[in-house]
Amino acid sequence: MTSPTAGPADTTRGRLVAALRESDGLGRLSTARLAALLSEGIHQAALGGIVLFSPESATTPAAIAGGFAVMLLPYSIVGPFAAAALDRWDRRVVVAVAALIRTVAIIATIALIAVGAAHSGAGLAALFGLSLVAIGLGRLINTGMTASMPRVVPERILAATNSVLVTVGSVVTAVGAVAAFAVLAVLGAGDAAVSWTLVPAVITAVLGVWAILALPPRHLGPDDEEITTDSGDGVARDALGLFARGLAEGVRAARSTTLVWVALAGVTLGRAAFGITTMLAVLLLRDVESEGGGGPVVAGMGGFGLLSAAVAAGMGLAAMVTPWAIARARRILVVAAGAAVSAVAQLSVGPTLDPTALVAGALALGLGAQVVKLVADNAMQTDVPDARRGGVFALQDALFNSAFVVGMVVVLPFVPADGRSVPLMLVPVALYCVAAVIAVATGLRSGAEAERTGAY
Repeated sequence: MTSPTAGPADTTRGRLVAALRESDGLGRLSTARLAALLSEGIHQAALGGIVLFSPESATTPAAIAGGFAVMLLPYSIVGPFAAAALDRWDRRVVVAVAALIRTVAIIATIALIAVGAAHSGAGLAALFGLSLVAIGLGRLINTGMTASMPRVVPERILAATNSVLVTVGSVVTAVGAVAAFAVLAVLGAGDAAVSWTLVPAVITAVLGVWAILALPPRHLGPDDEEITTDSGDGVARDALGLFARGLAEGVRAARSTTLVWVALAGVTLGRAAFGITTMLAVLLLRDVESEGGGGPVVAGMGGFGLLSAAVAAGMGLAAMVTPWAIARARRILVVAAGAAVSAVAQLSVGPTLDPTALVAGALALGLGAQVVKLVADNAMQTDVPDARRGGVFALQDALFNSAFVVGMVVVLPFVPADGRSVPLMLVPVALYCVAAVIAVATGLRSGAEAERTGAY
């Protein structure tokens, strides 16, 4: 039991230690999850080196949006199939097979880049195809392990444990990316440097496969009576049904579980906002690098690495703040607070169009966005039945990826080649504010009675 004066970090750490003591499965699941996310961070940074900052690449606003669309949007289609598999088959097996295939895709990417075939024509198409497979399966793996958390963590400490692991996972992903960006900033984004940078991604991916296979069969759910031996055709039919009914399911979820809907709206609007900021930041950093300004670090790939590190630091802070906040306030109001923090941060530093200011403000952007994401995860883990949890998390991942790209595409006609646009830097402020207003208005309308009954 913590002392009355214990801070949020002490409370969160104590609950995580308690969770590890009560469930040996959590240690293995956490190892698998963090290894996969470290691999994902390295992989994404290496791709950024080739696509966004390579001297051979002409990075225009359309190229940035197109690259992210090719890598992220297809998972919005694959997501329902992932949901059907995660809610029908042994999640441990689904995740392990996905991790093995993802490892093979990364090895093939290394070979493609090493021979210098990744910059044009069929080679570039192959690079995007392999990236699509690796990133899509990475999201499936993360979805499966997040949906499995209630199977290895007691409900009373689920929120705190999930806050720590989700945020540590985000930080680990960012650490992998920052380390890779740092290496590439020193060595250059040449083919040989990118190839060697990807090797640790393979090693950590294999570690993740080992950790997940160390768990007992069916340990991650779904419940035994819900697992069937249906053929792949059965899963495909379920997936197509989920895809076709996606909008209707979302409307029903909004009526039955208001917090989940509001939190997902906050996550979606926040990701669209962050997509716009990311596009402008990449263009600004490239422009500063080409002009020789901004110092030796806050420019180009080094600057993008610092930006990623600042976002990761904000996410780490969210891991301490969120459990403390949801223990003292209605979760729907915590969503509003997270969105408001992001809005203030964007308004404070975005219009300066200064790369150094953007890096500094990224810490607050990471904090606000991660608070909203952690509340969404908690709501889906506690308020959604296990048999439907994989589908809900797959839906969140699809929205997470789609919104990021849609935000870029919507503003694409107005983005200057150097990224210097004060009005566009204010668009994310409006999106964060809309998310906060939705949460506050819904919370006020529902009143305290819903909180007393446990709906929020």
